[in-house]
Amino acid sequence: MNFADGFVLALTIIFLAYFAYATPIIMVGVWRYKKHGFASEEPGEDWDPPNVSILVPVKNEEKVVGRLLDAITRLDYPRENLEVIVVEDQSKDRTLEICQGFARQYPWIKVFHRAASVGKGDALNFGFAQSTGEIIATFDADDIPEPLAITKALRYFDAKVGAVHGYHRTLNLQESIVARLAAYETFLYRLANDGKYALKLFVAFSGSNTFFRRTALEQVGLWDPNSIVEDAELAVRFARAGIPTKLAPVESWQEMPAKVTSLLKQRIRWSGGNIQTGLKHWDAWRSMSPVKAFDMEVLMMSPIMAILAFVGWALLALGVAHVGIPVAELVPLLVVMGALNIFYFGTLLTVVVAQAKTGIVSYLTLMIATYPYATLLSVANFVGLVSVLIMGRKLWLKTEKTGYVDSPTLCASLTKTRQ
Repeated sequence: MNFADGFVLALTIIFLAYFAYATPIIMVGVWRYKKHGFASEEPGEDWDPPNVSILVPVKNEEKVVGRLLDAITRLDYPRENLEVIVVEDQSKDRTLEICQGFARQYPWIKVFHRAASVGKGDALNFGFAQSTGEIIATFDADDIPEPLAITKALRYFDAKVGAVHGYHRTLNLQESIVARLAAYETFLYRLANDGKYALKLFVAFSGSNTFFRRTALEQVGLWDPNSIVEDAELAVRFARAGIPTKLAPVESWQEMPAKVTSLLKQRIRWSGGNIQTGLKHWDAWRSMSPVKAFDMEVLMMSPIMAILAFVGWALLALGVAHVGIPVAELVPLLVVMGALNIFYFGTLLTVVVAQAKTGIVSYLTLMIATYPYATLLSVANFVGLVSVLIMGRKLWLKTEKTGYVDSPTLCASLTKTRQ
């Protein structure tokens, strides 16, 4: 067996193993979604309203931060038990002015301006130091939380639960084909998370719409200011500390990247940060179950799988063109990668498209566009891998927000005044 044959065999085995690993997770997620949506379990009872602090780190977010703060002022939660800590870092636009305007109108909104920008993790730690709440919530500038977000999240806390994290829905599905593809990818990730939660595997926190018990955050040491995916890294430390977390049907609406450049910046940071986290916590098996530790490492190293997928399809394309390895020797690889594609496209068709009542033409367009989209992600993953090895925590690329929403009435319905 020469090197080329060995490489193709190794790729085939890797993809076959990944298919065997991922399929049950997705199937459980689809089954649960078909059965009861994302209401993963029955919530507990309401409890006396604890003090809740909402942390909002912002920088150059003039297009969206006012929308978020408006939504927060309309949350259905007692004002005497709520405070908002806005940490504004060195914005060059009207972000600080907009935030201060809300602070003048609502005394429970506090704005802190910092002359130096040290990253999101550091901003969250600074905000935590200013907060007083028993429960700490985090939202990004482009979020629009549902009015009952806090009330719903609190029902999933019991004496042992250290964090509750919700889901995101898309504000700008119709802005571009890039936004639509990113939204459908996010939905598949949401299905996978629900399956992993049911199977007691590792589920990472989202960067926002997450609610923490203060004492749990203090126990693990708050956010890592040196991480470029501070949310995922924090979730690993929660798991290593054995602190229970819950995935709950608490929804917040958020923007997807609408431009290729925005998507690339976001995914370069995510892929680099995930790999950084996986390497940092290589010994997670020492402090959590081996199965959960393995699942965590698979997630963190998933950018490498995307790069290998690109290599696999490139080899197949070259083989068909009679360049490189003969196509006859690539048949096993073709079968495995084809099965993966059929499975994921089938999931997309039966769940995502069916729920959205998308026509067959739109679905075919989506399917065709998936291939250049996947190629972009592979490029981003490769750049992220190389960049984080060279630059480390300096690899911070901001995802630009546009403020676009599919329907103006959507924001109105999400931020309607309490009766």
